[in-house]
Amino acid sequence: MRLPALRTRLRHDIDRAVRLVTLKLVGYSATVRALLDRMAPTVDTGIVLFGGRAKDLPYPGSTTVSSINGGVTGLINALALELAPIRVNAIHPGIIGDSPFWASKPEGVLEQYERHTPGGELATMADVVDATQFLLRNRGVSAVNLPVDRGTVLT
Repeated sequence: MRLPALRTRLRHDIDRAVRLVTLKLVGYSATVRALLDRMAPTVDTGIVLFGGRAKDLPYPGSTTVSSINGGVTGLINALALELAPIRVNAIHPGIIGDSPFWASKPEGVLEQYERHTPGGELATMADVVDATQFLLRNRGVSAVNLPVDRGTVLT
């Protein structure tokens, strides 16, 4: 394949990438820094940031979001080490069937994704909330990048 054809296939919008890296990586670390003096420096204090499953399951056109969500993993590891004993974790949701984004899709769109979960159902907003609460409460968990996708990678 010739280079111009490869460039056409790589849908990487630099402006969008800069905005997203600023929001997720720079923004997350700046927010944590700004709030740090309000947090008790104990193992009871937890921080949860959000990435996404595109880091592990890239798709055509996901170069920006896949790489930045992968960066969230690195950010979590670094922050957990630097801020200890404060615990720092991340949630990486897959397709959340009842989220406003996915719930508004035409009928049948989600069925193809449901087939890629062991139980045939997508994760829900309640699953994400439960996972977030678990990471905030559980004192034994730090530097965890938790997928919330009902096992999509297993099928």
